[in-house]
Amino acid sequence: MGNESLQATYQNTNALLDMVVPFSNPCSFATGEQIMSHDDDPMAFYYVVDGVVEVSYTEKAGTRITVALIGKGDFFGEVGFFDGETRVRDIKANGDVKVGIFNASALHSMRTESPDLFMDFMLFITRNICHKFRRIAGERQPVTSYAKSLSIKNTSTYTESSPLPATLLHSGEWHSISSRMEMCRAELFDISHQLQKNEATGNQDSKIEVRCTKLLTELNSSLSDFQQTMAGTGYEEIMWGYVFKEIFPYFMRSKFAERAYFKPKGYAGDFLMMEHIYANVPKGEGRLGEIIDDFCLQRPGSLAIHGRRKLLKKEIARISGKKAELGENTRIMNLACGPNRELFDFLGECKYSQMIDALCVDIDPEALQYTNQFVNIIPHKAAIRLMSENVIRWSLGKASQQIGNLDLIYSAGLCDYLDERLFKALITRCFEHLNPGGTLLLGNFTQYPDSLFLDKLLKWELIYRNEEELQDIFSATPFGSNVEILSESEHVNLFALATKV
Repeated sequence: MGNESLQATYQNTNALLDMVVPFSNPCSFATGEQIMSHDDDPMAFYYVVDGVVEVSYTEKAGTRITVALIGKGDFFGEVGFFDGETRVRDIKANGDVKVGIFNASALHSMRTESPDLFMDFMLFITRNICHKFRRIAGERQPVTSYAKSLSIKNTSTYTESSPLPATLLHSGEWHSISSRMEMCRAELFDISHQLQKNEATGNQDSKIEVRCTKLLTELNSSLSDFQQTMAGTGYEEIMWGYVFKEIFPYFMRSKFAERAYFKPKGYAGDFLMMEHIYANVPKGEGRLGEIIDDFCLQRPGSLAIHGRRKLLKKEIARISGKKAELGENTRIMNLACGPNRELFDFLGECKYSQMIDALCVDIDPEALQYTNQFVNIIPHKAAIRLMSENVIRWSLGKASQQIGNLDLIYSAGLCDYLDERLFKALITRCFEHLNPGGTLLLGNFTQYPDSLFLDKLLKWELIYRNEEELQDIFSATPFGSNVEILSESEHVNLFALATKV
């Protein structure tokens, strides 16, 4: 019968499965029970009759990372069955689960009793495997490729120098900026030289260190003047490249500035940058590097990241506390979770942690490993799962996960990188996964004076939005106007809080 019979005999996939599933061996599993492990004999594959199964693997350091949540109507284990290779994933029941097991005996019975059905089923399974491989190829991309999929503002780095246009060199605008930068560079050189001498002799000169911080503050304050001076000349990017070139040898001694600019994971705000900001311990090459790093760590943007950690902890406690009073559990999902500090700050003080079920999602397995080894170390009774997933593809409906309904979905820093289209897609996707009365909490930086320092010099470029812009975006989603705008104490990081009614 083949391909034509598959289309003609079965009006839909359910019709085929209704005939196939009775040949499988039924089996039930309780919550947390192992269904299949990497040590199991591969000569069987499975069909989810009811419930959800969790696919995971364990890193060498012992971190268990979830890669998929498979629900009713899906198969798993087919690849291992057909290629006969060792299993590479563990699969457990995420709640009570019923499965149908297709082993050699079940398939032999089907082939003997209904050869045409057997052939159509094999064609269906083959197509299913091909679809999975295509999806995996698209989703399991490197973190740097994921970063490029974020709609940031043409993020780039200053990679090469080129001759300055003669018309620029002879302009009053250029003379104003270049003279100020020459003075700044000369003073930075002098400060650097003096600090190196002090380090060599074991001396410390507080006056020179204060002078350095004052110079950095003056330079930062000059950036808005530079922007106004060059506005409309057509040479704006050349000017910013020149300013960067003048300060590059000095600023790159700071751990903060170096990581922000070079972006080893493809984007500046990775989990290690967040941890550096949270630790608030200046690090860099020599004393000059430490002073510049301290300057970066004390800017309003860094302070806002501290503030949002407190804000998120407070909101998690408020929302879950109301449900705990009613004797209800709280299901939480943290998108682009990074190190998850705010969640574990909350769990460290929570008196009802056994009523918390949290899914922490990030495309970077290293962030999840870090969370498990260095953050998830406080006593608590919460159910914590760490999932590796491309949040952008999930937002667009290109990654299917049986996450179920949630009470709180939040993200601290993802939306700063999303254009309006992706932002709305994320909001809509989250709405679909919230229980009635559930809460969505999404952060977004708003424009503030220091943004030029990050955007133009360190190339940490964000999409800034004010309260009105956030409300406008939400108004075009299922949440409508039912949104409240919160802010941390610096009023730099805004949060849109929406409730599903």
